[in-house]
Amino acid sequence: MSSYVESVLAPGERVIHRAALSHWNFFLSYFLGVLFLALGGAALFVPRDNRYWIAAALAAIGLLILMVTAIRRATTELVLTDRRIIAKRGFISRDTVEMNLGKVESLHVNQGLLGRMLDYGDVTVVGTGSSLEPLRGIAGPLELRRKLGEMAGAAPKGA
Repeated sequence: MSSYVESVLAPGERVIHRAALSHWNFFLSYFLGVLFLALGGAALFVPRDNRYWIAAALAAIGLLILMVTAIRRATTELVLTDRRIIAKRGFISRDTVEMNLGKVESLHVNQGLLGRMLDYGDVTVVGTGSSLEPLRGIAGPLELRRKLGEMAGAAPKGA
C-alpha cells in the first residue's frame, strides 16, 4: 500500500523533504503502553485464581495503546514537494491540506526547551489567505524550514 502523498503527486512532481511526527510526541502513550504490559506480566505472579484473565486484560490494554500510537504516527504525513506542501492525518477518516509553494508566505516553528533539546516542535505554514493548522510534534522542524527556504530561493523570480 503506497502513501497518500505518492498517490496525489502530479506527473513530474518530486518529493523534496518528508517530515514525521517525533517519537517524543508520543512519550506518554509509549510509557502507558509499556506500563500496562509490565503490569500484565506482574499480574501472572499474583496468587489468585483469575490472574491469567487480569494479566491478559492488562497486556491487551498495553498492546492496544501501543498499536493506536503507532498507527497515529504512521498515518500522519507532511511532505514538501517542488510544487507544494502536503499535510495528511488519519487512517479511517482522513484530513488533508495542500498548499502551493507560491502561496506560502512563511513557516513558523515553535519549540520549547525540551523540543530544542530533542529536536522536535510545532510547525505552522502561513499562506496568502489561509494557513495550515499547526502540526504538533514534528521531528526536525528546522530542517523542514531550511528545505522550504531553499525551494523559495530556487523559485523563478516574477512567477
